[in-house]
Amino acid sequence: MFSGIVQGTGLITSAVQREDVLTIEVDLGETLVQDLAVGASVAVDGVCLTAVDIDGGQVKFDLIEETVKCSTLGAARLNSTVNIERSLKFGDEIGGHVVSGHVSGCATVKEVDNGENGRTLLLSCHEHEIDYLMNKGFVALDGISLTVGEVNRDESTFNVHLIPETLASTTIANKEVGDLLNLELDATTVAAVEAAKQMLADRK
Repeated sequence: MFSGIVQGTGLITSAVQREDVLTIEVDLGETLVQDLAVGASVAVDGVCLTAVDIDGGQVKFDLIEETVKCSTLGAARLNSTVNIERSLKFGDEIGGHVVSGHVSGCATVKEVDNGENGRTLLLSCHEHEIDYLMNKGFVALDGISLTVGEVNRDESTFNVHLIPETLASTTIANKEVGDLLNLELDATTVAAVEAAKQMLADRK
């Protein structure tokens, strides 16, 4: 379990395909790797991965085909910077919202509006995902807990407003039109929408 509060960034230093498993190695550095053990969960650009090997600050993770398919963490991400969050411990403050690290797919940046200090991104997602996005609701993009701005269900788009702290501490400041971000829907919203759909279906 995670909170969507990114703790730092790491660099993908290796990506090796072994039959149906892609093994990536991420340089977490001294701080983020502290007390990390093999078998522990780490959110890498919002994707919950299991540490399978640790050598200093270098940590390896295995990705199955489904993870590669529904996220941005393919071999093409070699030498790219990724957002990192260690899993929550009992008693930790949850500053964002509860995040599982199970992304549903990718959102595409459609427009970028750079303000004097902040930034607004307009993103598109799949039609089946837009039902679970609500104005002022939660969403996680590349592991970052964000508040949804406006939602356009007809066009399957939504926007997020980014404050300077988010831009300075994550990779989202570098995203441009056409870029993909890992999308995780808020589980509470999904459950509420599905329950409402079922109630309406039962009344027919």
